[in-house]
Amino acid sequence: MKLRIAPTKKLNGIINAPPSKSYSHRAFIASSLTKGVSIIKNPLISGDVGVTIKILEALGNKVSKASNHSFIVKSNYGKYKSVKKLLDCQNSGTSIRIFTALAMLIDGGLSFAGEFIKRKRPIIPLLDALESIGCSYRLTEKDLKVKRKGKKCDNINIPGDISSQFVSALLMMCPLLDCKKKNSMMVKITSPITSYPYVKITLDVLRSFGIKIQENINNEKEGSYLIACKQNYRAQTYEIPGDFSSISFILAATILTPEESQVVIKNLNFEKPQGDQRIIEILQEMGANIKIMKKNNCLIVNGGINQNPLTGIAIDINDTPDLFPILSIIGAFAKGKTEIYNALNLRKKESDRISIIAKELSKMDVKVIEESDRITIYHCKELRGTSFNHENDHRIAMSLTIAGLFAQDPSLIENIEIVEDSYPNFVEHIKKLGANVDLVE
Repeated sequence: MKLRIAPTKKLNGIINAPPSKSYSHRAFIASSLTKGVSIIKNPLISGDVGVTIKILEALGNKVSKASNHSFIVKSNYGKYKSVKKLLDCQNSGTSIRIFTALAMLIDGGLSFAGEFIKRKRPIIPLLDALESIGCSYRLTEKDLKVKRKGKKCDNINIPGDISSQFVSALLMMCPLLDCKKKNSMMVKITSPITSYPYVKITLDVLRSFGIKIQENINNEKEGSYLIACKQNYRAQTYEIPGDFSSISFILAATILTPEESQVVIKNLNFEKPQGDQRIIEILQEMGANIKIMKKNNCLIVNGGINQNPLTGIAIDINDTPDLFPILSIIGAFAKGKTEIYNALNLRKKESDRISIIAKELSKMDVKVIEESDRITIYHCKELRGTSFNHENDHRIAMSLTIAGLFAQDPSLIENIEIVEDSYPNFVEHIKKLGANVDLVE
């Protein structure tokens, strides 16, 4: 399916924030590790989370729809069954990294395939770290086989500067280890954790499911985690919060409208540790008019770039990499220049996000300087519409859609279905608010 995008003047209306992809992954997996039945309310179930759900079902768990917004997870008594077939993780980094660690708990281990492996996205540091508890692995260009030999229970060292998902994977697996000669495990972080807020999300979910972990992390995001062994995940009802990563696209679309606009975004929990909540602070610093209504769990976004002009700033993206694509788009409309730095890890996401954004913005006549770990975007008076190539990256696709809304002529995006990876209702929502977009065959 293609999305045809035409210039849009204003947006108005009310939407509910879509459910958090990060929380949904972790809550479904945590539920499968209990010895009972859990209810997950308001989860994301498409895209990468759908990959996670299929793997859980292959491992003996039952995931069923209870209502329009709730799912029941009936675990296999807290144990995954042994399966010999390849588990397709597609391009879901969260899925393959967490299940790679959990393979240590399964007789015979697990075997994985998918786009993630074909793209050679980082996983070897996690595999090497798991050797401390007896991991044996075979990684080829097509698949990955992981299993545990013996019952080693040495402390685990893991680098934090490549992917926070390495840390999250260990935090979810280690509480279940049975170490006969010791009652606790130590996970040592050997380099600063990138995207640290995602580790906080993992810890938040684990606490809710009854897992206790002692965190000792300094200001440089280095340190250790002390984890008691043989803990039990506790079945429960868990509600997934709205996703700040996803609403960043709605925020951007509203503040970039040429005419006065107002959009209310509901279903937000400001108390949960979502790092991408920082999008509000960043946009306010640039000049956006956004009101936080914590008591009502909502945001009021007042748009109209002429009434509320934006000014470019320097943005450290290390903790919030998912905001990079949309902030790059906003930079093209902000006076002066916008520099987004500490972005090296974005070259190893679902795509090379730095390179793609630089290329696509250049097609729109935006001046962009691309460097290894940063991008600088200069204000552009008139963006030219174009045919976009998101290279199967959902966040790139949504970001380019927003850019297209405020170009001088129409644009086109193919395979817009990719947005279902994190925001299934994206097109529906922006159209409801007044965006001039249409789906075409």
